[in-house]
Amino acid sequence: MIYIRNILLTLFLFSSLLFAKDANNNPEKVIEDFFYHFNEMDINKINELWDLPITYFVGDEIVVAKSYSEIVNYENLKKEGWAYSKINSIDPIVSQEDFAIYKTNFTRFNNQDVELISTDTNLTLIKRGDYWKLKIAIIPINISTGK
Repeated sequence: MIYIRNILLTLFLFSSLLFAKDANNNPEKVIEDFFYHFNEMDINKINELWDLPITYFVGDEIVVAKSYSEIVNYENLKKEGWAYSKINSIDPIVSQEDFAIYKTNFTRFNNQDVELISTDTNLTLIKRGDYWKLKIAIIPINISTGK
């Protein structure tokens, strides 16, 4: 009986290690991590989440960048009143083994928790090896990036 319990415990621990990798690297988690690091203003962490070059469609503007710092200027965003952004929803549109598109709705707030703007964005992700990476962001309105 102890032998069976040990085998089951070993299988449980091994399977949890196998699934932990996927749980920490799926498209939704990458999107959540992006917003977290965006709020932290951590360009290096944001860059790690993107498959370079970054392609950003914002309203009528198209930006292709080697770093997220070419897309956003946090000092200007803060001058415009931005304090943080919050995800409202993340919905899969297309999900394949190595390609995905998610519709993400988010809101920007000021430092008094007053909503500045809410919008949808379509985020395209690709799988590079074992890791999901953001590839394209499409925001249909002219939302400021501080640039």
